[in-house]
Amino acid sequence: MKEAHPFEKKLGMEFYSTDFPGMNGRVKARFEDFIVAEISPEEYILQIKKIDKIDEWQGVEDSIIEGEKDRFVRFVMQKIGLSTMDVVHILAAELNIPRHLVTYAGLKDKRAITAQFMSVPSSDAERLANCNLSRILIRELEYVHRQINIGDLWGNRFRIRLEGITLPLDQALEFTRSMDDGPILNYFGVQRFGVTRPFTHRVGKALTKRDYEEAIMIMLTETSDYESEELTNIRNSLAEDFVPTENMLEIFPEDQRYERRILEHLIRHPNDFERALQKIPPRIQTIFVHAYQSYLFNRLISMRARAKMSLEMPIVGDFLIRLDIAHSGRDSWIYVTKKKLDSCIDLVESGEYGLAAPIPGYTTKTPPSPQTDMLREILNSEEISLIEFRNSGSRALNSPGGLHLLSVRPHKLKVSGIKDELILEFSLRKGSYATIIMRELMKSHPINRV
Repeated sequence: MKEAHPFEKKLGMEFYSTDFPGMNGRVKARFEDFIVAEISPEEYILQIKKIDKIDEWQGVEDSIIEGEKDRFVRFVMQKIGLSTMDVVHILAAELNIPRHLVTYAGLKDKRAITAQFMSVPSSDAERLANCNLSRILIRELEYVHRQINIGDLWGNRFRIRLEGITLPLDQALEFTRSMDDGPILNYFGVQRFGVTRPFTHRVGKALTKRDYEEAIMIMLTETSDYESEELTNIRNSLAEDFVPTENMLEIFPEDQRYERRILEHLIRHPNDFERALQKIPPRIQTIFVHAYQSYLFNRLISMRARAKMSLEMPIVGDFLIRLDIAHSGRDSWIYVTKKKLDSCIDLVESGEYGLAAPIPGYTTKTPPSPQTDMLREILNSEEISLIEFRNSGSRALNSPGGLHLLSVRPHKLKVSGIKDELILEFSLRKGSYATIIMRELMKSHPINRV
């Protein structure tokens, strides 16, 4: 396997799964270069409605709600230039309801055109039809008995334009078409960690260790080549002598709202790090811990790849997860024993189950196996134990872990091209990132694909 870009190796993504040369290029130059359509659990692909004028991206297309009145209203939400969480905040504010009542199956990219299912209580249906929206189009309203929850999807269908490739077009097409010939390491991509300041996993580790001062210091002092010299100087000053001031606060950009909240608290209450951390919403604290767990997972499957262990077929001591359903059920995973090895291989070959690796947490099983030995080596190098992911004092920081597919293949891959650009279409199961496919093609700095 080829060595990965140095930036990614620091995030546990040590290898490329393909050996062909990178074609470089750039994605997401425009919103329409990255189109994502959610695929329902029944494998129905949501349609992306073509909209030419930005002022048509607003409101509810048709306020008629199909079906008999029930507890919730499900709808298709099509957006441009907004994250899923942006839309959640907007709809919650418009409907005057708590954010947790606006539900969705999965998060979709911000720099993209996307379509996904969402739901709200049916008591808010009338207000939903009269929402004042921008860059959001709501359509196909339907009464349903059960709200949309995280994981209520098969996956996503992508249409991506890659421009500025540096390989001859015929080679680029050949290499792209070969992508479904072999398994691709199912890394958690740079979105989990940050591209301009890849620090979220380090904050997550500090939070797991209950070192709140360290977590805040990383957030406030981690520098970036993509920030202004003035802000870099402020961060360096804080790293040398942590005395936040009002003048420093003025330099921090408005979009770094959590850093600003922390600074505001520490200016008034010096060294009160634990309470300052509470200025970060619980869901963001959870994201930090999940980023650290994702980093550990990346390291684990990199170690497995380095040992030349199979990425798809199990050995004794491995885990399998059932595909296309939630992975939290009692019967959705299997521990591979010597007695069950042949039947487990049959389950993988049938497409019913896939080979998985642990996302480390306090419930992670550690049976005797080469994978467990690797996990223990990583945890020892990190000076952390699985039990430290249990935090009874903070639900946001309490993380049991789980299992995650070790590899992925793009489904129903199509590719065409002209001159120095490619158009790709493919589907991925939930839990896998299109950027992982694109990194294999481009083999360049991730700033070019996010």
